[in-house]
Amino acid sequence: MVIRIGLVGFGSWGKRHFASWKNIPDVEVVGVYDPACKGNYFFNSLDELIQSTEALDIVVPAQSLAKVGIQAIEAGKHLFLEKPVATNVNEARHLARLAQSRPECLSMVGFIERFNPVFGRIKSIFEKNGPPRTVFCQRSGAPTLVATQTGVLKDLAIHDIDLLRWMLGEPKSVSVRSSRGFHFGELELSFEETQALVISDCLGPKIRRWIVTFDDLTLFAHFEENQWKLWMKHGIDEQGVEIPVAWTPPLQAELTYFKDCLNAGRPPSPSISDAVRALEIIEQAG
Repeated sequence: MVIRIGLVGFGSWGKRHFASWKNIPDVEVVGVYDPACKGNYFFNSLDELIQSTEALDIVVPAQSLAKVGIQAIEAGKHLFLEKPVATNVNEARHLARLAQSRPECLSMVGFIERFNPVFGRIKSIFEKNGPPRTVFCQRSGAPTLVATQTGVLKDLAIHDIDLLRWMLGEPKSVSVRSSRGFHFGELELSFEETQALVISDCLGPKIRRWIVTFDDLTLFAHFEENQWKLWMKHGIDEQGVEIPVAWTPPLQAELTYFKDCLNAGRPPSPSISDAVRALEIIEQAG
């Protein structure tokens, strides 16, 4: 069955969504709404686009995500909503309550790293070996308007918070330190058997890495040449070896999964409630 999708937002990430949808079968992108864009493919109003679709892919600035999401649900549409879904947890909770009251409107949040094959492999290693002793996560990038407006924790660290919850469950305790002046954030999370440290900043250059330690095993994951790679080392002195992971573009896998859930009538994951929980953890900084 062909799903009729409308795209809301045509910035740099919205353009990537648009290109990915074009490579996914059984999807028709009926058009785009972005007040900054005009042309044959662009709708003149959000209401007009909503009425022409079955589902919306919402890739707008963080301060507008919840408003557009609410409009989509109230119109009875399915929705894919980019993280962080809202700029504060109260707004996100309102959105989650509305989504729960309309279960016929399937909703999913864009925590793209769950569809990254390297993190899928790390999760499978956790399931086989048991939880690790420590996990260190770092996301650094150049200064961006998104990060300075939303804060680096809600823009960058939120990915690692979601991944840790996905792999290890709910943390028992969290401590948070952030500095807007330095665009820097740090979280320490304690799980049942694992201690995790998450840091993020927009001071540059771009760095993405995970370091995971077991008693006699260390995993290194890092971003290189536009994809993640995974290495494993036994003991202290042994040289690490790369773990081959078949790379597939996470965004296309994520959107394909959303489409398949719509066709099956199956609630997708991660949910808006997952985004609420990630924001609750971050807002302990306040």
